[in-house]
Amino acid sequence: MTTLYLFKQLNTRLLLCVFLLFNGKSIAQNTTIGSTSFIHLEKKKNVWWFVDGDGKKFVSMGMNHIDKRIRFAEYNKDFWVDQFGESIFKNGKFNFLANDEIKKWMDQIVEDHKKYGFNTIAFHRPMFLPDEYFNEQEIYFLGKIKIGDINAGRVKRSGRKFPDVFSLEFKLHAEKVAKEYCSKHQNSRFLIGYTYDDLPSYSLEEYYRKIKKAGYKGDLLFHPWVIDIIQKKGVTTGKKIWTSILKAHYITIDKVNQNYGLTVSSWQELEKISIWNNPQNIKLWQQDQTEMLKKIVRQWHHMNRYAIRLYDSNHLILGDKISCHGQGHPDWVYEIVGEYVDVLLIQDYDFFTPSHVNKIEHYHKLSGLPILNGDHSYSYTVPEMYKAKGLPVNNHHAVGEEYYTYLRGISNIPYMLGWHNCGYIEQWKGSRTDKTGKEQTGFFDPFGKPRLEALENVKKANFNANLWHQQAGENDHIFSERR
Repeated sequence: MTTLYLFKQLNTRLLLCVFLLFNGKSIAQNTTIGSTSFIHLEKKKNVWWFVDGDGKKFVSMGMNHIDKRIRFAEYNKDFWVDQFGESIFKNGKFNFLANDEIKKWMDQIVEDHKKYGFNTIAFHRPMFLPDEYFNEQEIYFLGKIKIGDINAGRVKRSGRKFPDVFSLEFKLHAEKVAKEYCSKHQNSRFLIGYTYDDLPSYSLEEYYRKIKKAGYKGDLLFHPWVIDIIQKKGVTTGKKIWTSILKAHYITIDKVNQNYGLTVSSWQELEKISIWNNPQNIKLWQQDQTEMLKKIVRQWHHMNRYAIRLYDSNHLILGDKISCHGQGHPDWVYEIVGEYVDVLLIQDYDFFTPSHVNKIEHYHKLSGLPILNGDHSYSYTVPEMYKAKGLPVNNHHAVGEEYYTYLRGISNIPYMLGWHNCGYIEQWKGSRTDKTGKEQTGFFDPFGKPRLEALENVKKANFNANLWHQQAGENDHIFSERR
């Protein structure tokens, strides 16, 4: 038996792979991704782990929606102001500069997490929270670098446009944002890694399902990320790329004119076009857009990774939190994203079922990456709510049972790295909801009282997760009975 050490550089990620050669065959035993002085990834005996700088292996459990509008709603605002201090509001507005008061709030957050076995501050939290303080509180956390919005609903509701990822302006903005945030965190020992945006609109399929669900019944539209780039004035890099796609698909300018109702005489003239109408051949049009979206998504991830690595080579990159509900995105999305991130960060609400295992197995194979389910929950609607977010069950005890079943289930999958529950504190009637119109579920009521009927099983699961994962792949799955 011979041991061969193979070092290779792949998309700026450092991978250390150890292979055992036996009877002429190589079997991958151990893989390390990232800096071993900080939180990194290790694959040992075919099981993926987060590993901190001290060598401690862990799977990530957290609670989403640390949110000022939920913590400080009209019905509980005075209660928490009394707990944390009056300066947390200034002139009637929430004051993120009230350092002592904000840290008291963060201390409460960490206490609630650690008491019940949660070890990570998850994706959904305020951008302006001084998260470097989590290093002092010794709790793992996800970093948030926001170079642009790429969720179609948020972009269009705000009246903004999708970022032109091919432009110099975007490059400079990415460098500026990364310098401000990543420089601050390059030596953070409890930072797991960097995240970008929530539920990105990567593909035509996902975008069309989203607008149909929102009630749109008109003709098919250009994907907003495509049209925002190709409608810019003048000749731009993005428009040149669009022209090159059309040139490959149509061969002659006459065929482009015929499909898109144009009268241009050359490819150079096409690069200047800024007004695009829906074409005659919908199938060809969708192929054109999909090819453009592949290049956009690749450039988006390339620029984010490039900017982060200018200022931090120590931490992992998790990228956008990708919706996998229902049909999710087409396969090409996971293949491209897998080239630029270290962990596939997804959002998938489901009971632990054979079909769920098959779905995440598919994403794992496409991306080649370990997976963290960054948002998902089971919920019980209390009388103080209209309707809670999450997969509904009959009571808080059932919430805890399904949490236990799901965490035990994914911990038995070698490439799963954990789960972040949606959410933390319940949201009652009388506070502003998100676009779903539902109130946020949680394990604590708005005044901090723990829902012990649920948390009994939640705590048990959280404290067993590492042990379960140590045995990942060795046991039969135990699926949800409520599926």
